[in-house]
Amino acid sequence: MSAGDEMPPREVEQGGWISSPAEDNFRALLEAAPDAMVVVDGRGRIVLVNGQTERLFGYTREELLGGSIDVLVPERFRTGHPQHRQHYFGDLRTRPMGAGLDLSARRKDGTEFPAEISLAPLPTSAGTFVTAAVRDVTERRNADSRFRGLLESAPDAMVIVDSRGRIVLVNAQTEKLFGYPRAELLGQPVEMLVPEKYRGLHPGHRADYFADPKVRPMGSGLELHGRRKDGSEFPIEISLSPLDTREGTLVSGAIRDISQRKEAEEGLRRAHRELERRTIQLQTANRELEAFSYSVAHDLRAPIRGMNGFAQVLLADYGDKLDADGLDCLKEIHDNAGRMASLIDALLSLARVARSDLHPDAVDLTALARGALATLAQADPERLVETVVADGLMADVDPPLVRVLIDNLLGNAWKFTAKVARPRIEVGETFDRGERVLFVRDNGAGFDMAFAGKLFAPFQRLHTVGEFPGTGIGLATVQRIVHRHGGWIRAEGAVGGGATFYFTLPGGLRGGAA
Repeated sequence: MSAGDEMPPREVEQGGWISSPAEDNFRALLEAAPDAMVVVDGRGRIVLVNGQTERLFGYTREELLGGSIDVLVPERFRTGHPQHRQHYFGDLRTRPMGAGLDLSARRKDGTEFPAEISLAPLPTSAGTFVTAAVRDVTERRNADSRFRGLLESAPDAMVIVDSRGRIVLVNAQTEKLFGYPRAELLGQPVEMLVPEKYRGLHPGHRADYFADPKVRPMGSGLELHGRRKDGSEFPIEISLSPLDTREGTLVSGAIRDISQRKEAEEGLRRAHRELERRTIQLQTANRELEAFSYSVAHDLRAPIRGMNGFAQVLLADYGDKLDADGLDCLKEIHDNAGRMASLIDALLSLARVARSDLHPDAVDLTALARGALATLAQADPERLVETVVADGLMADVDPPLVRVLIDNLLGNAWKFTAKVARPRIEVGETFDRGERVLFVRDNGAGFDMAFAGKLFAPFQRLHTVGEFPGTGIGLATVQRIVHRHGGWIRAEGAVGGGATFYFTLPGGLRGGAA
């Protein structure tokens, strides 16, 4: 035969496959394919396989060629498989991998595995064959199963949507939240979960997101609402995440009902508005009370001065004409007028504390306390009082107001230790759960803790004027000063066992004992 003569096609015995140079190239491509490749004739006989098929199914090539394709099909599906095959050969067309069919294959050892199979007609000189690419999707199915498990365990409603806006997957929380059974949601447009008034705009928003898919976290400042099956609407938060899959990009949406939070926020807003209203009312009442206090104090001063003046005139000009009882009455008038004047001064001082602006500065409380005790000792030189003031007591406070506070507390301690054999007054600090707490402690008369609530009320006294002089305004003033600086104050004591006043002020460093 000369070089120009045409070579007749070579016939391969196995399966009746007719081989030619072009078909030899096809055979080589088949071997290079990553999937198991099986070529079948119209009778369902295997005419060609590749090495991946041997490895996947456990059969040798010789065991497969010429045999029925049904040997690779699980036994429970073999009865119906010839009919499916005939139907496909009657309408030959390419069927891509992952066409939504739940398929399984069977190995030589009888084990089964989930598979995806693509089919394609293959015209040849020996007739039309069908090429099947078989892929083991066990790992993917396991991953899908784990993904579905995670989806079901999610605390939020999870809705997965494709690029057309069709719902492809939901979890039980979605059914519970929206009132739809799963079957009524799958394959439907996601707009069915959107309130009707927003549905016209939603496809545009969805298209914008798919054009630039990125994670959008929960609570992104958007006012969103969902719609239940019964038509009711509710406020929601949605987080979005793109998912890259073989079918293309999907979007996972986590949906959270925030109705309770919205109700709580509205409740807080109402409470805040009510608080503002009451604050304005209180400020107005305080201003009116301060104006009234100043007016009363001003109007009372004149008659008190008159009473005191006339009492002094009577005592000077007519004292020798009065008997002892008359002089006692006159002295009582004079003393009560002086006490009334002191009460008015104390009332005005309390009003000034409430009204004055704060100008905080670093104040040396140690120096302030020692100065106040020195002044008390100088005014009462006959008394010997042990005083202890810790070093380094500082505070960021209004200097004039904190001086009033220290003077009142130490004045009280000095006064109520007057009847103690060995009086002692201590000023220091302690720490309670990380908070610095200042204190003034004495070993004086003390008080019954049952009446501790009255200590800081204006004009409330736990001792008579005869026992210990005073106006009953000092501790009320102290409490107001502490509160104005954002602190708290409380007292502990026992009858005959002294008293300790604990209070907080902003700023300061810890000091040591003097």
